[in-house]
Amino acid sequence: MADLNTLLRWAVENTPAPAPGEQPAAQDLGNGMSLKWKPAVPGQQASATAATLHTNDPQYPVSDLSPASTPGPATPATEAGALPKDSKISTEMLDLIMGKPDSLTMKEKMATATDESLDVETRVEALDDFEMLVELIDNANNMAVLKLWEPLIGLYDDKHPEVVRHALWITGTAVQNNLKAQAALFVHDAFPKIIDIIYPATREQATRAKAQYAMSSALKHWPLASAALSADSDKGYAVLRQGVADDSAVLKRKFAFLLGTLVMQARESYEGEMPSEVRALLEERAAAAGGKEEDLVLALKRTGVFSSALAALAKGSDDAEYEENAVRALAKAAAAGGLSADEKAQLRAIWDKWGAEGRAERGLDGADGDEIAKDLA
Repeated sequence: MADLNTLLRWAVENTPAPAPGEQPAAQDLGNGMSLKWKPAVPGQQASATAATLHTNDPQYPVSDLSPASTPGPATPATEAGALPKDSKISTEMLDLIMGKPDSLTMKEKMATATDESLDVETRVEALDDFEMLVELIDNANNMAVLKLWEPLIGLYDDKHPEVVRHALWITGTAVQNNLKAQAALFVHDAFPKIIDIIYPATREQATRAKAQYAMSSALKHWPLASAALSADSDKGYAVLRQGVADDSAVLKRKFAFLLGTLVMQARESYEGEMPSEVRALLEERAAAAGGKEEDLVLALKRTGVFSSALAALAKGSDDAEYEENAVRALAKAAAAGGLSADEKAQLRAIWDKWGAEGRAERGLDGADGDEIAKDLA
């Protein structure tokens, strides 16, 4: 492919000269750019290999300026890089000038990622690029329009763990704090597939952690979180109950944080934020699978999630971040009526045992500590 210097030279050479006495017309190149033919001044010889500069040009008297090195030596023109005057601008050239649309790039990256004939490194690199694109909320929302959810979810079953992890990572990034993308995830029935990767615990910890990330992103501020968790005989709640006591310190920490998030969002209102027809469809699907809408705090209590988290915390841990997450979640649960009197007393005993120094080590001193003490009073 010709370099940019050659492309610009070709554009200048193929711009028609105006008639004598006629003002040069500017050629619109799009994207706010235009090209205007400017003849050589009298006595100046036009260059056959570079744009002709004039005395009023900022670069004058340099006669062959390379865009790649300013100031510096000019880029030499070669016959191999020259473009014939009758050549047409190709799609590749337009992509070079204007930039490729994200939607087209997303489709290309997904096609690469799902091509099992390619090596794993190439597929994973494509998924890395895709994940960066869906960090933009508009691109994440366009996944449904571009029909990219189906192939992405299909990668959950790929034989290569690296591919599965990246597919889950993309899922979590796309739906995080994005109601439209969350709705697309549930419309495509991805949630049950995600939690099936977490338990039973037969996959690598790294893969299960990425699935937990996708699960957390799907549930955070999701209006129908309880319906999703209670479907299939409270399967989602069962995953939470196991997760807050998982043998993996990483997963246990993440699930403790998710538990706190669910407790805080339990009484949030989402009226008017989701199209009624979409909500009706998802409620119908959840009901068909046995899901039901109920207060999240009461449902977490009913399914033993709080009891499991408290039992795990009582065992002690070397992970200060996990203990911080767990105490914050359980204290909020106690304040919302999610713990029995005995469970609340047990949590208060753990809190008192830590003392001021232990609380400070866990980042629970000052105003945060005062708030937790108030919740446990």
